[in-house]
Amino acid sequence: MLRLADPMTQVIILGFICFCCPGMYNSLNATGSYGLNPKDTDVGNKASIALSCVFAFSSLFAGALFNVMGHRVLLILGGLTYVLYVGSYLAYHYIQSIVFVVIASCLLGLGAGWLWTAQGAVMMGYPAEGEKGKYFSIFWAIFNCGSVIGNVIPLGIQWNDPTAGGASTGSYIAYMVIMTLGALISVFLLAPEKVTHKDGTPVTRIRYSNPILELQSVARLFLDWRMLCLVPMFFTSNWFYTYQFTMNSLNFTQRTRSMNSMMYWFAQIVASIAFGAFMDRAKWTRKTRARYGLVLLTLLLIATWAGGIVWQTTFGPRSYIISDGEPVKNPADYHMIDLVENTHEYMGPFFLYFFYGALDSMYQGYAYWLMGALTNDTSQAARYAGFYKFVQNLGGVLAPVVQTSTIGIAPSDGNHIVHAHGHGMGEVIVAAVLVFVGVFGAVPVAFRAIQDHTVEEGDQVVSEKYEADVEDVKA
Repeated sequence: MLRLADPMTQVIILGFICFCCPGMYNSLNATGSYGLNPKDTDVGNKASIALSCVFAFSSLFAGALFNVMGHRVLLILGGLTYVLYVGSYLAYHYIQSIVFVVIASCLLGLGAGWLWTAQGAVMMGYPAEGEKGKYFSIFWAIFNCGSVIGNVIPLGIQWNDPTAGGASTGSYIAYMVIMTLGALISVFLLAPEKVTHKDGTPVTRIRYSNPILELQSVARLFLDWRMLCLVPMFFTSNWFYTYQFTMNSLNFTQRTRSMNSMMYWFAQIVASIAFGAFMDRAKWTRKTRARYGLVLLTLLLIATWAGGIVWQTTFGPRSYIISDGEPVKNPADYHMIDLVENTHEYMGPFFLYFFYGALDSMYQGYAYWLMGALTNDTSQAARYAGFYKFVQNLGGVLAPVVQTSTIGIAPSDGNHIVHAHGHGMGEVIVAAVLVFVGVFGAVPVAFRAIQDHTVEEGDQVVSEKYEADVEDVKA
């Protein structure tokens, strides 16, 4: 029986929180256009830019909030912002208020920064050195089960409606109920100092901090050569979502989009378990695992993105039509594949999308593994997680800008669609290049910074005077 104070139990609870909140969000997101009709891609892109801007800066300072306020408050408040966000898309179906969607996106950016920083701190700080991959794979599998099941909702509700262009009201309401439950699960998490291994030793050294010291520690991350080398990988780790999810939205019927999204996240579960076991293989030293992991990731990325570039040659903006006096995207420039009616045509894109999902979990899993290998301290892990999400969401801001430009697969209506060129090849090439720049940036960290045992930089994060004052009070 699992103890509540066991670090694995705490990570499992954390997994179910993310199962309900960002897991449901991801399932909605991966269907393309956040469940809206494909003609509303501009709404999703504008909301995505607003969300990513706030998410980035929220994440940068969320590590400081974690070390001052603790993770339960951040997770509860962060989880509730997901509920409001989905509610804004439900409202858009009836009142077409993009203002409400953008405001809700900004609030989600704030809450998601808190939630994901708290998540990263726990997931990287709680496991022993030889179990970093195991903990990540268990968390990632539970989290992505939410994305898989989340896609069963619209798939089941709308299976008999192959002409549906977006998610139904019932689907949105189901998402909101599950997200609310997820936020409330956070009450079962314990404070870090109460989480202990089986022998009674705490998972992390108890550290005391204050806001000024935390801000100083966050600023020092911008001078840490290891974090700077990983910036390209962090920056790209969500960039390709914009391309992949919109590609799903534009080329498939609603039930097929839901099926693709479900299998995208299922692939993440399978890949995270396999890759986590690979990265924890006891026969190899940790330095060897870091290097072999990067080589394996690179080879699979080459194969998958080569297939993606070939698929991109079959669709993309080639013309436009006039609707209400304005140039808009021509639906005839894209496929409209249905898994039942076009099964033969569907199989190739299906496997491509499956491997996109698998590679996403490996790419992000490797980034988390590297950060976890650099520290065993929950406080420092929170700062790393915040920095990671900060850089990641800067990429999230710019990716929709590329997509709606003249080289994207979904140029914005008006001037951009009129002057679109390259049939969307520019966007997929930019995404692929950024992925491999990220891999290249990870090389010096994997080959130089990773050691077989972590040595903490204790003087970087603790104020001795402040700690002594706390000990006096305790005495």
